Amino acid sequence: MKAFSFIFISTWLFLACQNGTANRDGNTGQSAEEQQTLPDSEQKRCFIRLDGNQQQDSSYLQLVIRGETVSGTYNYVPYEKDARRGTVLGTMDMDTLNLVWTFKQEGMQDTMRVAFLFDGEKLLRKSLSVDTATGRQMTLDGSQFSEIYEPVDCSQ
Repeated sequence: MKAFSFIFISTWLFLACQNGTANRDGNTGQSAEEQQTLPDSEQKRCFIRLDGNQQQDSSYLQLVIRGETVSGTYNYVPYEKDARRGTVLGTMDMDTLNLVWTFKQEGMQDTMRVAFLFDGEKLLRKSLSVDTATGRQMTLDGSQFSEIYEPVDCSQ
């Protein structure tokens, strides 16, 4: 009886340890085919806007969209002026992106709320207004989505 109990307990421990190892290795019980067909929950999209008399000012936006969360980089580089380079973080509601842009300009860090709208393959940004009391640019809720950003390959 002792020998039977010893074999039973040993076998049970061995099997328990094997199952734990499989789970720690990331095996979720799905086949390799099932794992490959899982939907990719992350999208990377890039856009550019050229502006100015000779299209010399550029804005580049790289977005990473995970569900309703949006992050990425946003750089505004006007010709012969100080650039704004930084990151964006915010949310997506339907086709509208509500983001906070944290950027550096002239060695100083600043933040600004920006809003974008997907319009087919293009991206539209709400125009910025200037607060006359502070001289700072800002996005007003009533602003129109009027600045057009064209899609580009993110690998460029």
